[in-house]
Amino acid sequence: MAKKREISLKSYQIHNSNENYQSKKNKVYVSIHESHNKQSTIKEEEQNVIIKQWLTERLKDKLQRANILSLHHHKPIHLFRKSIEESDNAAEEEIIYLTGNHIVHMIYAYGGFIPSTFKTIEVFTLDKFIKWIIQEKNKDLLFQCIEELEQQK
Repeated sequence: MAKKREISLKSYQIHNSNENYQSKKNKVYVSIHESHNKQSTIKEEEQNVIIKQWLTERLKDKLQRANILSLHHHKPIHLFRKSIEESDNAAEEEIIYLTGNHIVHMIYAYGGFIPSTFKTIEVFTLDKFIKWIIQEKNKDLLFQCIEELEQQK
């Protein structure tokens, strides 16, 4: 009782060969070096953020202690002094003082035939100064301020 089939069923034929099947797949190639570089830059950014937070906390603590000393003695505390330009008799300096609850940043020119002038004067609160000094990315300024604050103990 077996029937013979003479015509095969066309609906079950495979129309895609292996080559067509492979070309339709999404191929994603990731270089080991690229993924390593991305991971290392992410790690470096995280480390930079951690270092900035640590520096911010340390600077804030030292400024608060110096603030108490300044209020107690009624004298400003010198944080930073740098000669920008000097000639025979004249000079231009950048100076930062902590006076009470504020920090004063000024650029001062004096001496010789130049009348004494303040080119810029900026007054900061402690928090604004910390943000400014960290964002300024001037390492010399930051480290000299921390060094001066450590000598005040």
